[in-house]
Amino acid sequence: MLELQESQDIKNVFYSINNQLQGKFSQSFGEYAIEVNNALATGSVKGMRIQQHKIFMEIDLRCHQDFTIELADTNFNPAHFLYSQKDQSFVSFEGSDKDYILDEFQTAIVFHENKNSKLHFRKNTHVRICVISVCLPNSTDIVSPLVKNIHALFSEKLSDGAFTYFGSYNLKIATQISRLDEVKGDGIIRKLFVEGMVQLILAMEIQHHQNDINSDHHISDALTRDELRIIKDLGKQIKDQADLQYTIDKLTYQTGISAAKLQTGFKHLFGRTVTDYIKNVRLEIAENLIKTTDLNISEVVYSVGFSSRSYFSKIFREKYGCSPKVFQDNLKYRAVSA
Repeated sequence: MLELQESQDIKNVFYSINNQLQGKFSQSFGEYAIEVNNALATGSVKGMRIQQHKIFMEIDLRCHQDFTIELADTNFNPAHFLYSQKDQSFVSFEGSDKDYILDEFQTAIVFHENKNSKLHFRKNTHVRICVISVCLPNSTDIVSPLVKNIHALFSEKLSDGAFTYFGSYNLKIATQISRLDEVKGDGIIRKLFVEGMVQLILAMEIQHHQNDINSDHHISDALTRDELRIIKDLGKQIKDQADLQYTIDKLTYQTGISAAKLQTGFKHLFGRTVTDYIKNVRLEIAENLIKTTDLNISEVVYSVGFSSRSYFSKIFREKYGCSPKVFQDNLKYRAVSA
């Protein structure tokens, strides 16, 4: 039965990669790390086994030369779910001269029966890639329903024993991956947090693949990588400068992105229209100001960019279930009681 139950299995994967990178290998509480600082690259490769049949890796390398690494070998019969957070890299299969481009913010799923998958990196790039390798079962293996369902995604789509999918751009996945860096602590608690987040990333990649193949639009018709980055930065600007008076026309002029694409981008990245995003950001800042400052309600209203106190009170009540004045009075009462 093919299982990644023994720690030696995952350790061998990292040993193999370290043989290619010639870095410094370490292990702590089930996490494996390769620190690299040589003529080839500077950075790290980190990861762990996720339950049975999955290997998770984060590759973060500043490349000083062109080089190639092989992912988990064919003994595991792996399907690799890839996501590029930074710069461009290339993917190929053993015995093939063809390179597939993995662009920044792009997802990919690659599987080739009995052949190793390789990642190629170019000199003077800074690559950050998330790899989730799902070890697909042989017919005699006893595996979880999840792994069986993942295997079913590809079994009817194999061409010459291979499945290759390079998807459209997706910044939501980048945001989720970045949250892995926020997980603190060590031991079993950290491991459980990371496992749960990696499972969510895998689900997001599978859902993104399903959305792509069910979409009526070609990838070229979607938002470009640069447009997604601009919209992400615009969301941050609105949070940092919520008091400014924003309009769709002004934002379109500022970014050079059409109103329709702005709306699509905000819904994709933040789950809200532009107007609703601005309103929600201002409400959250206003709530924090009421909690942490001595500003009266009128001062709060105008400091976050609202021009009408009555409108602010209406939408505050809709979000928090009471008027801003009642909210403030309750906070003062609790402070006195304490």
